[in-house]
Amino acid sequence: MTDHRSSDPAAYIRRVRAEIEAEAETLRRQDPQLQRLERDIERAWIDVAPPGAAGSQRELLLDRADRLAMIDVDVPVGERPGIRQAKSAIRKGMFWYLRYVTDQINALNNVLTRLLRRLDERVAALEADAALAGTDALVDPVPEASAAVSEAVAGAVAAAGGRGVVLGCGAGALVDSLAAAGTSVHGIDRDPVAVQAGLDLRAGDPGEHLRDTAAGSLDLIVVARFVEELAPNAAHRLIRLATDALADGGTIVVVAADPGGRDVVEAELRAGRGLSPATWEHLFARAGLDATTVATTDDRIESIVVGRAP
Repeated sequence: MTDHRSSDPAAYIRRVRAEIEAEAETLRRQDPQLQRLERDIERAWIDVAPPGAAGSQRELLLDRADRLAMIDVDVPVGERPGIRQAKSAIRKGMFWYLRYVTDQINALNNVLTRLLRRLDERVAALEADAALAGTDALVDPVPEASAAVSEAVAGAVAAAGGRGVVLGCGAGALVDSLAAAGTSVHGIDRDPVAVQAGLDLRAGDPGEHLRDTAAGSLDLIVVARFVEELAPNAAHRLIRLATDALADGGTIVVVAADPGGRDVVEAELRAGRGLSPATWEHLFARAGLDATTVATTDDRIESIVVGRAP
């Protein structure tokens, strides 16, 4: 017998996950009380979780649509004597009729939520194509910030303190440097990141993380790595999202190499993506930030751009 775990581990993991989810969905539909408890736990987690830790807003909405699509006719009857018996009698009398109606509604809702997820997948695929993501496999990924760059960032925001985030954190070099300097900071990266000892690193989309962050709740926002893949309009949208999430007097830092220093191959494959420090300064100024450029001793990222909100 072929051992699927060794021949194709990724396919094996996907199959096991699908089986677990299918079994969980069967249990949810068989036990309405389980669905209610699951919804209560989900709401409680969202209320107490740090920004982004409960998942992206898009995923939360889709999951919630799945949960709410199931209409439960097994209504609670309470605990008070007398009233409980009366409610139980009414529930038994109405159950056969309500169940007939809700079975049809649930079937329709199930199809609609599946179509909604399929639409979300197709839109995500179109967005990825529009972002020219297909060239990622043809060029080396943007490297992690060096010690020299991390030191420059920590020095430029030494007075920021408060609460911060590093978007495009990678393995956490910038998060580690800022945390050591006294900032309460977490990191977000599109690729799954391994949680380092003492570091708060999460997998997620940087733009979605900013959209899900409460307005004015961050004192420091550092953007790195993925910003070298952004076209001008995408960079402008990122700044708009960042300024919305930034507290009064907060700081935004762009950590990116100047595209003018790329070799011929990288310049052609990343054509139209990435901005120079001068252009980042210009966009910061247009957004109402006080922008400055800070030199580093790094060969690749020779300067970082710092924008401070009034």
